[in-house]
Amino acid sequence: MDPFDAGQAQRGNGSTESSGREDREGEEAQWVGVLTHAVLAADDPANLGDSAPAEGGHDQMLEEWAAEEGQNPLEDRQEAVRRVNAWNQGELNLAMLRLTSLPPLPAGLHSLDASFNRLTSLPETLPDALNSLNVNGNQLVSLPALPAGLALLDVWSNRLTSLPETLPAALEGLNVGNNQLTSLPEALPARLESLDVSVNQLTSLPETLPASLGSLDVGVNQLTSLPETLPTSLGRLYLNDNQLTSLPTGLLTQLGAAAEVVVSGNPLPQEMLMNLDTIQSTDGYAGPRVVFDLSETHEDQWEDAAVAPFPLETVAAESLPEAVADWLNGDPKEGDPEVVAKWQSFAEEPGAQQYADFLNGLRNTVNSGNEGFQQGVANDLRQAAANPQLRAQYFQLALDANESCADRRTLTWNGMQTARLIANVENGLYDNNEGVAALVDLGRVMFRLEALGGIAREKVQSLRTGGTINNVDEIEVYLAYQATLRERLGLQHIAPDMNYFYDSHLTEEDIDRAETSVRSKEATGFADYLATDWKPWDDVVLRIEPEHHATMEEKLADALEEEFPGRLKQKLVEAGLIGAEADVVADAEREFGPQVSKDIAREIKGALRDTVLNKRGLSL
Repeated sequence: MDPFDAGQAQRGNGSTESSGREDREGEEAQWVGVLTHAVLAADDPANLGDSAPAEGGHDQMLEEWAAEEGQNPLEDRQEAVRRVNAWNQGELNLAMLRLTSLPPLPAGLHSLDASFNRLTSLPETLPDALNSLNVNGNQLVSLPALPAGLALLDVWSNRLTSLPETLPAALEGLNVGNNQLTSLPEALPARLESLDVSVNQLTSLPETLPASLGSLDVGVNQLTSLPETLPTSLGRLYLNDNQLTSLPTGLLTQLGAAAEVVVSGNPLPQEMLMNLDTIQSTDGYAGPRVVFDLSETHEDQWEDAAVAPFPLETVAAESLPEAVADWLNGDPKEGDPEVVAKWQSFAEEPGAQQYADFLNGLRNTVNSGNEGFQQGVANDLRQAAANPQLRAQYFQLALDANESCADRRTLTWNGMQTARLIANVENGLYDNNEGVAALVDLGRVMFRLEALGGIAREKVQSLRTGGTINNVDEIEVYLAYQATLRERLGLQHIAPDMNYFYDSHLTEEDIDRAETSVRSKEATGFADYLATDWKPWDDVVLRIEPEHHATMEEKLADALEEEFPGRLKQKLVEAGLIGAEADVVADAEREFGPQVSKDIAREIKGALRDTVLNKRGLSL
């Protein structure tokens, strides 16, 4: 399950209105490319010849990628293309779009976040300038040759069985935890400072580890021994839940007093543990703090430590109609027998049994005893029984939700609630004067969820790079922001609680800052979001104000043809780039062109937004 699936669920698929909108967006993108090069040609004919093929070729490749056949229906390739086109030298964020492949990437890209998608492979060639790559939470089975300058690589929670034998020499941080690795390359990069290979199937480590290594997490593997010599730079060494029966003889003298070594969950002899306890209690001891539990025995460990990183729950297997009936019985309504009968007919659909397992697993969440939550699940089932598109979304979302803990299922359920609300929009529930006000309120909720998603991504990155917390779990961080701010931000459609808040590592200050940040972003950005970025609003306006919407589309096309060249030229003049070298102008074109187009769209679509609201006596 992808954390914060709210953004994905907002985008419909398959409707006539949606298809038409995508065509219009494609036309706008083409206008941007054509008109940009027209401006350059007017000032320096050489520029057009040098830069147009590269830019036009990239646009064409993006369009072809977005239109590829055989896509997963939940992939949001249009949003990915929008983000690539809007990229401006910072991090390119393609996270949580359920992509099965990456779009063509900008040549100058330095940082890419493509976490929590459905990628099974990466492009054979990645941008040479790439410095940071985050692809955690995917389904990668191997890695291509990596750029030489790559400094940070996060491939946590994939399906890797090996790493490239030669990793980039510039690599400083590597997180490859929660994969299926059985060994590591013998020669790790000399500049490596942080290495997380926890929750794999390693039986040994390279004899020589990088001298610069400050943090090493090899917890939850199958290690039976360690190198005799460890880097003296180590400040954090996590060896928990392996098969170690001994420790390096120089462990207490090689590492300094500021270092922490966790050895709990290993079949170490009781005598050794008692000796460690005695030595650490001696006055003048200047070695590392070694963490263990004197009371534990080998039998106390996980039976299968290599594949049990999360708290596990026992879920009794039930058929789909049985699972549905159990939830409906908690909130009975007239007509429920017919609902159960419908679900019986869906039992053979793809994903049906996984969804049944998901429903059963929800009973292990802290929310299962909450009456409002019970009613929400029951109402979900009634609505999905009558809506095949929504039901297909539920089945798809549930595929990954049973892999770990209760909080993963809760976060998945939250994403399903967002999908249900957007389905209501697509089904015309808001297509009347009274519904517009409610639609604006719903848009605010979706804006807040997207803003929280960005905050959660930044927090996860901060926790990981901070180096003080072991095994940061994105699921817990994303869910913690949602659950704690549910009441304060009016996110009433999501679950009210979570099982493992402690594992999010969030503080009250983090929560307060997040609320302040969301409200600040909303005050300055919601109006534009509603007019230009939130597709459900555009779809409803198209249906309830077709003439005004058509006029807006005409104005936008005219403005892109008539105003775009002048505005782009002014940007180039202000930057002192008229007459500059072709490659410099091409870079500026990629930076300024999308922004000019967006400014034009914001003005014209914003005017339509105000017209629709004013006509109904509403304002933002």
